Amino acid sequence: MQYSEEFKRSAVEKYLNRWTNPVHELLRELGIGSPTIYQWRDKYARLPGMKKSSTHKSRSAAEKLKTLIEFEVLPATERGEYLRRNGLHEENLVEWRAQIEKALTPAKLSLKERQELFAEQKKVKALEGELRRKDKALAEVSALLILKKKADLLWGTEEDE
Repeated sequence: MQYSEEFKRSAVEKYLNRWTNPVHELLRELGIGSPTIYQWRDKYARLPGMKKSSTHKSRSAAEKLKTLIEFEVLPATERGEYLRRNGLHEENLVEWRAQIEKALTPAKLSLKERQELFAEQKKVKALEGELRRKDKALAEVSALLILKKKADLLWGTEEDE
């Protein structure tokens, strides 16, 4: 039987994104044999635009957070279906929740680290004070230079005499 390119690509995409569904169910649904899907996979899986959905381990932090939020707002009766549909287990969500909590918990600093931080903050404050003092001095010198130029324009310079 001859299959269209579109059908082959669609079959490979379904194969790549089947999550935890067994291959034999997909093959029965599509009406093809296992050697066929593997040949198509080898041919089409690496083409641009054809990508496998991310597994629970390869998801980004944003995807994990979004999944956790979606899961938490679901009623208890729909949570199992949600996990199956997304190829997840409840342990994955527990792990992600722990990762997020750890990332959001401020780290405890040792005594040495706190002392170093305090010294750096003190140094930054001193440098900011010095910068303010120099800015004021520069502004004063600029004002004096402008006044001198205006005075020279009004009364002339000693060289003019």
